Amino acid sequence: MKDRVKYKNIDKSYLDCVHCGKCLSGCPSYVANLNEFYSPRGRVRLILTDDADKLPLRAPKVSETMSSCLLCGRCVKICPNGVKIDKLIIDEKIRLNELTGHVFSIDKFALKALKNKRKVLLKSALEIGNIPIIEKLSRRYAPKPEGKSFISNKDLAFNAIFPINESLGKNVFKVGYFSGCVFNSIYPQISVDTIISLTQNGIDVFVPKTQGCCGLPFISSGDIKSFRELALNNVRAFKDKEIHYIVTSCASCAYSINKLYPLYFNANEDEYAEIKQFSEKLLNIWSFFKELEKKGVNIKSGELKKETEVVFHAPCHLSNMPEFKPASSNENLIGEAGFIADKINGLKLKPLNHNYCCGNGGMFNIRHYNLSKKITSRKFEEIKEASPQEVLTSCSGCMFSLKDQKGILEGSERLPVRHLISVYAQSLKELKE
Repeated sequence: MKDRVKYKNIDKSYLDCVHCGKCLSGCPSYVANLNEFYSPRGRVRLILTDDADKLPLRAPKVSETMSSCLLCGRCVKICPNGVKIDKLIIDEKIRLNELTGHVFSIDKFALKALKNKRKVLLKSALEIGNIPIIEKLSRRYAPKPEGKSFISNKDLAFNAIFPINESLGKNVFKVGYFSGCVFNSIYPQISVDTIISLTQNGIDVFVPKTQGCCGLPFISSGDIKSFRELALNNVRAFKDKEIHYIVTSCASCAYSINKLYPLYFNANEDEYAEIKQFSEKLLNIWSFFKELEKKGVNIKSGELKKETEVVFHAPCHLSNMPEFKPASSNENLIGEAGFIADKINGLKLKPLNHNYCCGNGGMFNIRHYNLSKKITSRKFEEIKEASPQEVLTSCSGCMFSLKDQKGILEGSERLPVRHLISVYAQSLKELKE
């Protein structure tokens, strides 16, 4: 145990774990291999004995099971005793990163690409990953960048197409848009479609050039230093701007900013007030549209030229506003995102029986690619049961995994994967044609 460092978690909720096993059925990594070493209960047990300085395992072995946690939060939701398993695991990852953080690996290279301020290394790395010989050697999927990056070298401003309310005047709402690294560099059209959807509904949008990664891949790897640096960078990018809300179309970015930003800054730090304010101001795109509805804004409806049957994969990190109550069949199916699905005439939403995890989990997909594919395969079993024409979602990580259909669906079986906001933007455009 010479390579282990004594580490005390601030959160002691693991003491409330009675090892009942109710978390097992909800854990994607456990269900995929039925190994307690990769279960929430097993991880809590390791953290408990580690804290008591009794664990007879070396840091790399403990790191293996902690890194196999997707941070999906399903165990937290199902735990009857309120054990904060996700935070416990993040804290343990931070401790382990101090012990193993200097070892080179493919995931550490990926993190360097995400943190690169010029935002070119990420696209370059993925383009290299898609060279046939490299793809064959790596035996893993690398998403292909789809077009020019959304954010350029200057701040962007987009004006509303028309006033929200003629009696109140133009530009009642001004929002900042947080694209995240993936919807900026890899799938920039999703950012474009988000802006279209907002401006078409009377919203002015500001996009600061200096924003970057939300930091989730870093904290999920235990790199607390980089996570905090990225958080502060994003806070400063939107600081002192005349905006009512900050909106993101990525569920994982919202999870990182809403939940983790306040957790990993102390209340006595000078930056805490700004971090908290930034976190509270940010809404996922679906919560923002519901907020507009509550304020009396009439959200526009669109229409698809061709009726399309779809399923919506609800990301593990997608959460509704606390006071949300379903008001339609689509909202009953997928939560607040169903409000926009209601606005798309010609979109037929089909149910998923379980809404399994997609298997991405940020860096989990890179570190444990084969296990990730097993989880994705399970996801597609329930998707195939619904027989959709397209798969929709609203998370950058989920887009990666759901598009990686090799070995799962082949040829004509393959399904298009899109963001629901892109379908909404399309329906607004096709309504005019």
